[in-house]
Amino acid sequence: MSQAVRRFLAASRVICYAESDMVKAIFFDFYSVWVPDKLQAVLDEAKARGASEADAMTQLTQQYYHGEVNLTTMAFNLKFKHGSTNFDEASLNLHESDISPDLVNLARALHGHFVKLGILGNLGFMELGLLYEFNSAQSLFEAIVSPLSLSLKRPLLSKEVFTKATQTVGETPDSCVAISGHDDYIAFASSFGMQTIKFTSLTQLADDLVRILAKDIPTSVNLPR
Repeated sequence: MSQAVRRFLAASRVICYAESDMVKAIFFDFYSVWVPDKLQAVLDEAKARGASEADAMTQLTQQYYHGEVNLTTMAFNLKFKHGSTNFDEASLNLHESDISPDLVNLARALHGHFVKLGILGNLGFMELGLLYEFNSAQSLFEAIVSPLSLSLKRPLLSKEVFTKATQTVGETPDSCVAISGHDDYIAFASSFGMQTIKFTSLTQLADDLVRILAKDIPTSVNLPR
């Protein structure tokens, strides 16, 4: 167990949950938090080759996230249509071993304080299959939500998708926290009415969660870091 998780567990022992406006649900972006964002790396590579290439790659990734192309087709396009030599199907594929066990421990600690957890992110069929299987074994998430899982031809960062996510866990946006490593995700979630945490590291995430969850505790209560 990492030091960050140990610190969160120690600090969270003094957190109480009696307030009606308390945080009741936490949504994680999948890429950039639970696993490295490989498709963002694909987009960054395309941007370096120019605006037209970036636009084409953005369209391809959105087609993937809406289930219109699979990972094999995407890898083929990357190699033969866009000349990428850094990504192939094997490098884009995810496995349960890619998920940090320390983040799993942190999620379990949150569940111990009756906080609902969800994934709210761009997910293709590969990611959805991995998460459904993982959650079947681990029972961490009350909701796994993406445009594809909802059969919505809408961007992830849309009112329709975020509304469905909050409805799935039965909470209002102001009782939810959104966590992502991406600035645009954080900005949209904030405009939707959620509290937000920009993810940079597990240690930072644990510290920020203690701060947010303990906001209604009297200042005399000691929150060890």
